Amino acid sequence: MSFQLPTLEEKSAYVHDQFERIAKGYDLSNDVISLAMHRAWKMRAVGELVDIGAPGRFLDVCCGTGDLSLLIARMAAPGSLVTGLDFSQNMLDIAGERNRRKAHKINEKTRIDFIRGDAQNLPFEKDTFNGAIISFGLRNLTDLQKGLNEMARVVKSGGKVANLDLGHCEVPVFAPIFSTYFGRVVPVIGGILQNDRKAYTYLPESLHTYPRPDRITAMFEEAGLTNVRHIPLALGTVALHIGTKR
Repeated sequence: MSFQLPTLEEKSAYVHDQFERIAKGYDLSNDVISLAMHRAWKMRAVGELVDIGAPGRFLDVCCGTGDLSLLIARMAAPGSLVTGLDFSQNMLDIAGERNRRKAHKINEKTRIDFIRGDAQNLPFEKDTFNGAIISFGLRNLTDLQKGLNEMARVVKSGGKVANLDLGHCEVPVFAPIFSTYFGRVVPVIGGILQNDRKAYTYLPESLHTYPRPDRITAMFEEAGLTNVRHIPLALGTVALHIGTKR
């Protein structure tokens, strides 16, 4: 039987169950599938997001196991506060343990908090954060525009919103190679490392319904963000978008 993506009505519960299942081996799988390149992509994204000259408050939406939250805390100015939000408790448990193990790598004046919450209904007042980022999570939301709207709402005027996610490679020679790897090899890797081929079949299949970079740019603008930039990474297979709140 061929794989079928969940309907909009099914998507939230489907994605939640999926991440609860794969939380334990999630970091190893990411390293193997991306050949550890996701670390460099995230560093580029955080470099665009934070102002290293002054402490601030930063939000990591769909924070997963907390690797990006920790990176923000390491790159932001001392005294910053980082909040990681996710709807998977299993992911948050790993994030909390990661934070305890690696707290020595961040300035003692900088703090990381992890909370459980809904990316489409953020539990924060407007104009709370200096910046907000979502990394490989936007395509998992039921309503992508609502998720971006919420991030823009909780960011202060002049603050930045960033989205790091899958792109649509159009490099003539590389595109078919990437398509084969992503569509056929990644599920096999997921089956071997996680014993969960289904979850890692969802990953490449979700790209078919995820908007192209120009549409994500338009969605940033619809959320009230200005100076929106699309930065293609990894030959366009990954897309970084940055926008500034008016």
